Amino acid sequence: MALSPKDAAGAGGDRRAPAAEEGHRPIPNIRLQRLTHLTHYLPDLQTHPNPLDNNPFFHPISEFYINPSDVILRHILHDLSEGFPSPGPHLAYNRAGPRKQIYFKPGHVRAGIVTCGGLCPGMNTVIRELVVGLWELYGVREIFGVRAGYRGFYSGEPVELNPKLVHGWHRNGGTVLETSRGGFDLDKIVNAIENRGFNQVYIIGGDGTMRGMVEIFNEIKRRKLNIAVAGIPKTVDNDVGIIDKSFGFQTAVERWLSKQSMQPTQKQRVP
Repeated sequence: MALSPKDAAGAGGDRRAPAAEEGHRPIPNIRLQRLTHLTHYLPDLQTHPNPLDNNPFFHPISEFYINPSDVILRHILHDLSEGFPSPGPHLAYNRAGPRKQIYFKPGHVRAGIVTCGGLCPGMNTVIRELVVGLWELYGVREIFGVRAGYRGFYSGEPVELNPKLVHGWHRNGGTVLETSRGGFDLDKIVNAIENRGFNQVYIIGGDGTMRGMVEIFNEIKRRKLNIAVAGIPKTVDNDVGIIDKSFGFQTAVERWLSKQSMQPTQKQRVP
């Protein structure tokens, strides 16, 4: 579903649909939960064409790109027998995905990737895909792994990453970048991000890590730094709000089901 740019710019702009045709039920009231964008505090940022358009190995169709005004409704299932639509506002979120225009030239990107909190199945796969995607699809050549969680930003040197180095990481458990709990010192972390020249930071972690990520971005916004921060939620116990599915939890459930399905066969063959 899409909102007009005028609607999307409001904190909770309503969108009135035209009169309903027979068999159609309009959604009369949408409240958009806006995400802070770099342009909200750096309005003079220039846009650049997405390098995917000129990638020799990838040829996206026009529908591949996400319109900035596209939204996802919080509740996508409704019972029409209950008089839908209800008069109250329907919460919506900006839709994630690649944009036709981007705000960083690949040659100017210096990306940092960090894993925080407890271990979770799939962490190395996420790191690998980030590195390969940034390198192969977007042409980024400066990608760094921050070791041992949040404290790694200010207590050690990052490791330079490339597709050759991370090629087989998805076959390993844990996280090759290492992780830790604690070590969250906001000023030290943001100072290190700024001093190391990172302008894209990818933070992989659970609910506590995501709360820390919000604090980091708020401090970056307060300092008016041109740094994008992306939180990638991971959880084994499925306790991250809003999202319905996450790597880690899905893997744990699938492994448990696989073990359970094997037990009857083992008992029959080994009484």
